[in-house]
Amino acid sequence: MPAPVRAASLLGAALVFAAIAMPGGAAEIELPAREEIEAAIPEGGSLSGREIFDRFLDNRLHSAVQWQTVVSRDPGGNEQRSRFWVRWKDYRDSEKKSHDGVVAKTLVKFSDPEDMRQTGFLMVVNKDRSNDQFIWSPATGRVRRVRLSGVGIMGTDYTFDDIGWKSIEDAEYQRLPDAEVDGVRAYVLEVTMKPFVDSEYQTMRTWIDQEHYIPLRTIYRDQNGVPMREMVAESGSIENFEGAWIATRSVMYNLKERTSTSVYVEALDPDVTLADQAFSTFQLTRRH
Repeated sequence: MPAPVRAASLLGAALVFAAIAMPGGAAEIELPAREEIEAAIPEGGSLSGREIFDRFLDNRLHSAVQWQTVVSRDPGGNEQRSRFWVRWKDYRDSEKKSHDGVVAKTLVKFSDPEDMRQTGFLMVVNKDRSNDQFIWSPATGRVRRVRLSGVGIMGTDYTFDDIGWKSIEDAEYQRLPDAEVDGVRAYVLEVTMKPFVDSEYQTMRTWIDQEHYIPLRTIYRDQNGVPMREMVAESGSIENFEGAWIATRSVMYNLKERTSTSVYVEALDPDVTLADQAFSTFQLTRRH
């Protein structure tokens, strides 16, 4: 990758100049500190693919409640509008260590359309065992344990994997040459999921905004390397919420079904205090 080469070149130059200044090599050579190397090369030039993706993950809010409108379109252009809110909480401490085996929890509740109203989903990300996932709807009147990986969110082109919690340990990351997306400089990463991860896609290529560490474009591929879906975020819609940057308008394209879904973030309450009871199965049955 180009970044380590530049860093190595700087180190090599330091050694050459030190040798010229101190013939005979009698004096100890003082190498430049990492901070000096970072300052001498372009922003992010020495970052690895893993480090870049980790910065994207670190951009997440510790907890929040988000309201959004979703517009789904079929191949004929017919639209269906849905509204739901999402609340989530990171259960890890400041050192990113989980306690009691729980990493994060996410609860989703629909308000529109009427046939989906009050339907809710609860996802619990566990550290050392399979994740827990539940659904409740007024039609059944009971909470059911389900498997949501790869499942579309109520007829949209987004899946529960898209809103679920992600870990840096879930994949391998390769940095590719930087590029531009609609005039915005972006890091380009090739991400390969590890075998133990339950995911609908095997690989993805993502373009991450170099300033805010927001994915501007992502292509998801299946086990055979065939593109399945593509996400495009509007760079002009990126807003700051209590230090976290979020794209408030984005579109997911299903490349096989020729459908699409647009998401419009209407409001976001950042870093709210959420008790454990806010993520209980009982909360799924409550009418909001």
